Amino acid sequence: MKLIIDKNAGFCFGVKRAVESVIKTARASADLDIYTYGPLIHNKQVIEKLSANNIKVAEEINENFDRNSLLVIRSHGIPEYKYEEIKSNNINYLDCTCPYVSNIHKIVKKHFLEDFKIFIIGDKNHPEVIGINGWCNNSAVIVDDEKIVDKLPNYDKICLVAQTTITKELWNKVVNEVLKKYSNVEVFNTICSATEKRQSSAEEISKNVDCMLVIGSRESSNTNKLFSICKKFCSNTYHIETAAELPLDKLIVFNTIGITAGASTPEWIIKEVISKMDELMMEDQEKMMEEYEKSMKSLYPGETVTGTVIMVTDDEVMVNIGYKSDGIIKKEDYTWETELPLKSLVKPGDDIEVKVVSINDGEGNVVLSKKLVDAEKNWYKIEYAYNEKTPVEGYVKEIVRGGGIVEIFGIRAFMPASQFELRFTDDLTKYVNTKVKAMVLEYDKEKKKVVLSRKDFLKIEKEKLETETWGKIEAGQKVEGEVKRIADFGVFVDIGGVDGLIHISELSWNRVKHPSSVVKVGQKVEVVVLSIDKDKKKISLGLKQTVADPWSLVGEKYNAGDILTVTVLRFADFGAFVEIEPGVDGLVHISQISDKRIAKPADVLKLGEIVKAKLMEIKPEEKKISLSIKEANSEVSE
Repeated sequence: MKLIIDKNAGFCFGVKRAVESVIKTARASADLDIYTYGPLIHNKQVIEKLSANNIKVAEEINENFDRNSLLVIRSHGIPEYKYEEIKSNNINYLDCTCPYVSNIHKIVKKHFLEDFKIFIIGDKNHPEVIGINGWCNNSAVIVDDEKIVDKLPNYDKICLVAQTTITKELWNKVVNEVLKKYSNVEVFNTICSATEKRQSSAEEISKNVDCMLVIGSRESSNTNKLFSICKKFCSNTYHIETAAELPLDKLIVFNTIGITAGASTPEWIIKEVISKMDELMMEDQEKMMEEYEKSMKSLYPGETVTGTVIMVTDDEVMVNIGYKSDGIIKKEDYTWETELPLKSLVKPGDDIEVKVVSINDGEGNVVLSKKLVDAEKNWYKIEYAYNEKTPVEGYVKEIVRGGGIVEIFGIRAFMPASQFELRFTDDLTKYVNTKVKAMVLEYDKEKKKVVLSRKDFLKIEKEKLETETWGKIEAGQKVEGEVKRIADFGVFVDIGGVDGLIHISELSWNRVKHPSSVVKVGQKVEVVVLSIDKDKKKISLGLKQTVADPWSLVGEKYNAGDILTVTVLRFADFGAFVEIEPGVDGLVHISQISDKRIAKPADVLKLGEIVKAKLMEIKPEEKKISLSIKEANSEVSE
């Protein structure tokens, strides 16, 4: 049995301050008659302890209090008019109102004087809420359920505060409804930070234990809220006031027990509960040791045993195998489907057959393997795959000299380096911890020998894909492919187990110096099937056909007489070719380059130079455009 103690349990700042202040005052002033205005806190054990120190409870302000009397205002606070009553009767008092509560009083009074309607989220009968309401002339709207907000009348402006001990869940629900209905709202989250922390930590613990103990008075609002929160997440939740109420006969069966306590629960009560639980744990351990001794048996590595699953996590399975220590199965020793969550494969209560790998993993646990047991039963699967020529699936566990070790059905098999790919690869490390499919090349159960070939599997798959592709491919189709190889004259693309060639001239509407400037090996591309020769197993592909031919729009975009900005691309003896736009070239005849007579275009122009040229003639159907730099310069100079 394991105890998990909430570090935020017990007295909050305000309660601790009030109790310590009263006791300190009582000890320092033995001649004073000390009264608390109502119970100092909601815990009868604390009240009984205060009474034993001659600290009494006054339900009303007594006009007969004399000079030897001291009235203590409890941590819940009181209405404003009660202070006036105390002062008008000249009563000595000690104000132990929690500072968090006093702050709410200030907020409420300020906004009430500014004509805000005060909304208090909390219990209308709780002394803290009664006190807060007393700072706005008892005119506040008390909200204890978000459902009543829609039924409230309209208000011009609202100030929204909360009882310090309400749950964050109630606060959020009410705030959402108020903001939906009203437009002018000032929201003050006055839930005590200690309350929020206590509720949050109690919730977190309750989600991860078998049983939850909530210690505190049944009259305590914050303790009751703690109980509700814990009960929501842990069905085995018990509310107790003292250690005497511990349901020991019920607690003995739980492995993990969480303990929290309300803000008005003193430390000594919490310690009593923990001490009692420690005694229970000792008794439980002694009984368990006796049972362990009775049931203890011998275990040996390699032995096959049957156990019962007692816990499953994301990474391992814990199994009761009737030994003095529980057994642990790591995920990788339980299943080959490591991508699947363990909790989907096994659950507590399942009986499983396992093999003992080691008696002690260094932490006292027995190391088990389910896969080793399964492996002994799985040789028939390998025999079937070998005889029927069907593929098997496994994981590459490690790379060794000459190849790799592949685990299939829990059996170690060898795959030679030459059998990993269709073409030999000298880097096998990339396959470690990956799933592969392969064919069984050799099989000998007696010698525990299995040899695999992924290459043969890939060949079969490639042949299937080739047959399928040749059966459906047609000229004019657009298909997806992957660039496999680049040559000076073009690019080879795999379009489904079949390689097609994109000639360099079919890569782009622009002039291409080398295919590598357009595509890269491994790149995914969309291509058009230009022609098919099934007899010779040849396919011609086009990449540029997937976009519009820029010459198809030239007639609409340009007209004779246009002055264009062009780039000098290349020279010929008879003139210079210039780029008008990507894929569209034009010719400036040597006679149209300059007013002066020149021997060759390079005397005046440079490759890559940007110049102005006048469009003289356009023939889109012949893909010819004539231009004149001379004419363009003449028009600019005019």
